[in-house]
Amino acid sequence: MKGCLTILKVFATFVVFAGLGVGYFLLDAWLKERTGPAPLDRPLEQIVQDNEVIGFEPGQREFNRALQLIALEKLDEAREKLLFIQNLYPDSSQGPEARRILGEINLDEILSVENMSNKQVHIVTPGEGYLRIATINETTLDSMMFLNGLLDMRALHTGDELIVMPLDFKLVVDLKRERIELFHRDQEKKEHVFVKDYPIRKLDLGRLPSRAIQTKVSRKQGELNGRSFQPTHPSYRHAIKVLGFNVGNTFLQLRPVPDVGAEDPGRGIFLLASDMEELSMLIRIGNEVEVKPAQ
Repeated sequence: MKGCLTILKVFATFVVFAGLGVGYFLLDAWLKERTGPAPLDRPLEQIVQDNEVIGFEPGQREFNRALQLIALEKLDEAREKLLFIQNLYPDSSQGPEARRILGEINLDEILSVENMSNKQVHIVTPGEGYLRIATINETTLDSMMFLNGLLDMRALHTGDELIVMPLDFKLVVDLKRERIELFHRDQEKKEHVFVKDYPIRKLDLGRLPSRAIQTKVSRKQGELNGRSFQPTHPSYRHAIKVLGFNVGNTFLQLRPVPDVGAEDPGRGIFLLASDMEELSMLIRIGNEVEVKPAQ
């Protein structure tokens, strides 16, 4: 996840410098037309009007500033700008990219071992194994391996320390916008807050209810060479990840887009393989799911 943020910072730096020249002349011309200083506390209506006067597209100024802040590693301030775009200009040309960048920043912070506010250290007791530790801490083996930098489940000894992160995530399947929204429960706010989006690449569904449905993840497995493996099996690490849940009388699977020429996996919701790998690390059986209808 760190690599994504590093690439994002480099990209932001190039975009910022490329836009400085144009931004300078536009802003200078606008300032010359002003007869006095702008008030410090402006209503949202005035912000919208100012964007139109300068000649920027809605949210463009805030987006450019967010990229500049990312390049300067001021991520909290950048997040505020990106949230501003989401709240005020969600349908602007900057909206989707702002939401994507916001998701990368959010997830990077959640998974960072430097941020222990949503994690704890588990001290191994006699007879404990990975599965028991994952179960009592409401997390997954995938998550434990990632946070502790493990390539395989090495032998545990009494007194070993493992970083664990309880996975209290919620999935919102937005069929109208064709995206999977990931939310994380904020313990202070006592509510689920937005983390990241995953675009749906393909939909093959049966008849679904025309209303929103609340359900839970009931299946999590890996598929390799025509066989299914549970997360505890060594082959699961290298398998295609699949999540499943019931919507009324219909069982839906969340899985990667099949390769060309691959066997038909049946109906489901299909994402990129990399997105499914990420979700399989964050989602456990029992996590909440909300399915929003396409209409």
